Amino acid sequence: MWVGGEFDVGPSAKGKLMLSGLEIALAVAGLVIGLIGTRSPCGFSMIETIGSTGHTGGTAVAASATFLPGAIAGGMVTFGALAALGGLVHGAGRVAYLLAAAIAVVAAIAEARGTPIVPQIRRQLPEHWRRVLPMPVAAAMYGVLLGLGFTTFVLSFGVWALAGIGFAVGDLDAGLVIGAAFGVGRAIPIAVLAPVSDRPAGIRATGLMAERPGIYRGFRAGDAVALLVAATVLTTTGTATAARTEAEDAADPSAEGIDLAWQLSNRTGILRRAGQRISLPGNDPALGGQYAAVIADGGITLLDRESLRTISRIEAPGVDAVAVSESWVVYRARRGAGDVMFYRSLADPRNPGPETPITGVSDPFQLGRPGLDANLVVFAVAKRRVNRIVKYGLDSRKGRTLLSSRSDALSNPAVRRGDKVTKLAYVRASGKRQRLMVKRLGAKGHGHPVYSRKGRDTVLWSTAFAADRLYLTLLQPGPDKIVSVER
Repeated sequence: MWVGGEFDVGPSAKGKLMLSGLEIALAVAGLVIGLIGTRSPCGFSMIETIGSTGHTGGTAVAASATFLPGAIAGGMVTFGALAALGGLVHGAGRVAYLLAAAIAVVAAIAEARGTPIVPQIRRQLPEHWRRVLPMPVAAAMYGVLLGLGFTTFVLSFGVWALAGIGFAVGDLDAGLVIGAAFGVGRAIPIAVLAPVSDRPAGIRATGLMAERPGIYRGFRAGDAVALLVAATVLTTTGTATAARTEAEDAADPSAEGIDLAWQLSNRTGILRRAGQRISLPGNDPALGGQYAAVIADGGITLLDRESLRTISRIEAPGVDAVAVSESWVVYRARRGAGDVMFYRSLADPRNPGPETPITGVSDPFQLGRPGLDANLVVFAVAKRRVNRIVKYGLDSRKGRTLLSSRSDALSNPAVRRGDKVTKLAYVRASGKRQRLMVKRLGAKGHGHPVYSRKGRDTVLWSTAFAADRLYLTLLQPGPDKIVSVER
C-alpha cells in the first residue's frame, strides 16, 4: 500500500557521474597504460589500416569514430569482468586493497626499470576484416580487440597490473572505470592520427613514435608514476577498511558528535560518552542534533541529549525503530498487517507535530529502519521481486529511489549530509558475500565497499554515520557487536 506524499519509485535516481579518489587514480593509470599500446605493431598497423590510404568503403573519420567506442567497450568487458569475478571469489576489504597496492608497486618498479615485458602476447589483428567488412564496422571490431588488452601485443606491465588490481579490488564500478580509461588511452592516438596518416603532420608523428624509443621509455616512466599514485590511494583505502570493535553484546548504533548509542541484547539502551556508559530509559536509542530518543511503553521518549532530561512523550502505537534530528523524529511502526514509516515535526519539541505517514507496505513486504540526517530520511523497502533504498525529503515531501536490485539484498542505510557532499552507507548482500558500501548521493553506481564478509554465519546489519567513523552491527553466533571503519 502507499500512503503519504509524492514518491518516485523508479529504478534509480538521476545524477551526475561522480568518481571516488580511488577510481580517479585508477582511471589515470588506465589512460596512461592504454596510451603506451599505440607504439605496438598493432597500434602502427591500425593507424595505417583505418587511415585514408589503408582501405576503401568508408572515410577515415568514420572509421576513427567507430574505433573509439569499440576500444572503450573492449576495455570495459575485460576489466569489468575481472573485477566482477574478483568480487564473487573473495569480496573486498583491507587485504584485497593492500594486495592491489602491492601489485601496482611491483609493476611500477618493473616499468621504471624498463624490464622487458614477460609474458608477451605476439598476436596481430585480423587483417582480412578490412577487405570483407565496411570499414566503420571493421574499425569498431578492431577497437574492441585492442580494448580487450590481451588479444594483441602487450607493451606495458601496467596492463597485467590493471588486470590484477581489478580482480583484487573486486569492485565492478572500479573495473568499469579502469576499462573505459584504458580503452580511451588505447584508441585516442590512433583515432587522431589515422585521418591524417597520409599528411606531413601524421607521417611525422608516426615516425617519431617509431624511431625514438625514448618516447616509449618516457611513457613507461609515466606509467610507473601513475601506478605508484594508485598504490598510495589503494593503501590508504585498505587501511581505512580496517574494522575496530566498538562494543560487544551490542547492536543498532546511532551517533552524534562524540556520543555513540546502542542497544544491548536485553534491549537496554546505552549511551557512551567520554568513555563512560550511561543507561537510557528505553530501547532502540537514536541520537540526532540536541536530542536522544528511545522507545518505551509503546511510544517514543524524547530526551535532551546533553542532560538526558525528558522533553516529551510521543504516542506511537506499534513503533519498533526510530531516528531523530534537530527538527524531526521519524519512526517505523506496525499498523494492521504491515509496516508504515511516519514523521513528526520537532519545531516545538514539547508538543511534536501530528503523525504524518511517508509510506507503508503490507506483509510480506517490509520497510527497513530509518536513517535520518537533518531533513533527509533513507530506508530500505523489501518486496518480492525487487529491493530498494529510497530517500524522502521532509521539507519537500518528495521521495526517490536511490538504489534498486532484483538480485542483491539492500538494507540498513544511513545518511550523512555535509557542506558539499551527502554520503549514503548501506549493506549489499549477494549470495554468501556481504559488503558495507558508501556512495555519494547524486553519483551513479553502487558506490565502493569499505567492509566485507563472506559466509552466512555473520550478518552485516544496522549502520550509523559519525564525523569520522562509520558504525556497523555484526549479528553473529556469539554475542553481537558493533564495529567501525574510517569514513
